[in-house]
Amino acid sequence: MKKTLIIFLICLFNFSVNADECYDPNVTTVILDSDKKLGRFFEDQPDVNDGYQIHIIYSLLKDSKDKEGDINGALEKWIKASDKFILETTKEANKKSKFKNGAAQNIKWDRRKDGKLDISFIRINKTKKELDKSKWGSCGNIFGRTIVNNGFNNPRKIYLNFGDYSYKDWPYSGGFPIFNIFIKHQNRIKLEENEFGYFVLHEAIHAMGGIFPCSKNFFEGHNTRETSDIMSRQGNGQNHSLDPQNDDYWGHKNKNCPDMQDSVYFTPTSDTPFDPFEVTCLPKEKWKFTKHDFNNIYEDYEGDSCFYGRMDVNAPWEKELGIFRE
Repeated sequence: MKKTLIIFLICLFNFSVNADECYDPNVTTVILDSDKKLGRFFEDQPDVNDGYQIHIIYSLLKDSKDKEGDINGALEKWIKASDKFILETTKEANKKSKFKNGAAQNIKWDRRKDGKLDISFIRINKTKKELDKSKWGSCGNIFGRTIVNNGFNNPRKIYLNFGDYSYKDWPYSGGFPIFNIFIKHQNRIKLEENEFGYFVLHEAIHAMGGIFPCSKNFFEGHNTRETSDIMSRQGNGQNHSLDPQNDDYWGHKNKNCPDMQDSVYFTPTSDTPFDPFEVTCLPKEKWKFTKHDFNNIYEDYEGDSCFYGRMDVNAPWEKELGIFRE
């Protein structure tokens, strides 16, 4: 891990879209004839089960060279590295919290019936030059809007956008169900294998709504300004600990605040799980899976971490389920 101060931003999606001159409501994907290749999928494939999963999107820009990371095994190698880091990190944390006798947890990845990772391909309708004109680099989170508005909006799934192109800012989450990691950030820093798992775990926790304002050390969507904790606001190059005191967001005893260890997107799953979609996107009276009260969660918070709540993000079930709206 580089000893550079790394700032991880939760994308603030309740801003005026007119604040970004690059913003465009058109999120129609681009499909080139050359993109149609053997083994490539443009839609989520049939699931092995209807459980909670994180689905991977391999995205390119309108003018990106196709490096075929979704079909040549490259992305699988990145995920393998992530799995190793997350298993080691959660095992250490779970020893202290005594979760299932110290069992390591990992992310539940979406897989096809053949057991391989289910990876979908999307080409974003923006060029690199257009993105660089954006004040925040994302043209009003064109990545999340493109993913959700083009059919990737299963409320039981979170979506990892793996951008195989350079991005002017850092990896970030847009709130449930989106988080983004790029092959190169700050337009110059190449993604390294030994930091990928760190990015995945940090941003996935954000996409699950964490950490929540009711957490003991909550600070600007994180837990403290700058420490060696994985969820600190600024990294010091040594971010390898996952809530080492088990008093904030992982393995804690505060029943009024969500424990990320209990998220249904980790496996093995907790005996007292919660659904991040319900907790971040729905009023409490509409919760069905989550049995916790979480009495402290809604103080000045309702819907703030629900990307589906944006007026320019649409899913066919939004009205039926009654999500929070911005």
